[in-house]
Amino acid sequence: MSTELLVAAVSGVVALSSVLVSSRFSRNQTLLTAQLARRDADQARLAEQQDLMSQRRDPLLWAAFDLQSRLFNIVDRRFLHRYDEQGQDLDRAYALRSTLHVLADYLGQVELLRRKVQFLDLGSRENSRTVVRHLTLIGNVLNSDSYDDACFRVFRSNQRALGELVIGEGRDECLGYAEFCHRLDVDVDFAAWFAPLADGVRELAARTGPHPRIVHLQVALMDLIDFLDPDADRFPDHRRSRLRSA
Repeated sequence: MSTELLVAAVSGVVALSSVLVSSRFSRNQTLLTAQLARRDADQARLAEQQDLMSQRRDPLLWAAFDLQSRLFNIVDRRFLHRYDEQGQDLDRAYALRSTLHVLADYLGQVELLRRKVQFLDLGSRENSRTVVRHLTLIGNVLNSDSYDDACFRVFRSNQRALGELVIGEGRDECLGYAEFCHRLDVDVDFAAWFAPLADGVRELAARTGPHPRIVHLQVALMDLIDFLDPDADRFPDHRRSRLRSA
C-alpha cells in the first residue's frame, strides 16, 4: 500500500473514531442533562409537597386538638352540663356556639387539605396512608349510625358541606369564631346547616352520662394528634389524656 493510501486510511479511521466518540459523548451528555432535570423536578415537587404539608399540618393539628379538648371537657368536666344549669343565657350561647365552631373548624381544615393535595405526601406512602386512615376513622365515628341515637352525628357528605361552609369561596383559611357567630346570626341558610348539630349539643348537655360517640371521637382525634406530633413538640404528653368508655 502506498504511503498516501495508508495516511488516508489512518486519517479516515481517526475521523470515524472521533465522530463515534463525539456522538457517544453527546448522547451521554444528553442523558445526564435529562437525569439532572428529572432530579431537580422531583426535588422541587417534593419540596413543594413538604411545604404544603407544613402549611396544612399545623392548622389541622391545632383544630384536632381544640376539638378533642372540647370533647374531653364535655365528658370529664361536664362542660355543657355546667353551663346549661348554672350559666346565664350568654354562657349557654357560648357553650353551644364554641362547640359548633371547633367541630366546624376541624372539618374545614380537613376540606382544605383535601383541596390542596390529591395524594397526601408526608414523606412516604405509608405515612400518607396512615393519615388517610386517621381522617377516615374520625369521619366514620361522626357518620356512624351504630350508636343508640343520632346525637352529634354528621353524615359524610354533610361533613364536607360544613367544612366548605366555614372556608367560603376563594379562602385559604377557616372562619374565626367571631365571624362564625356572625354568620349564624345573619345567614339563615348557613345556620340551617348547623341546626341538627346544635340539637345534638343540647342533647349532650342534658345527658347524665358520656355518649359513646363523643368518647370514640376524642380517642380517634388523639390518635391523629399523636401521629402528626409524635415527639410532642406542639402538645406535651400531659395534655394528651384520653377518655375511657364507661
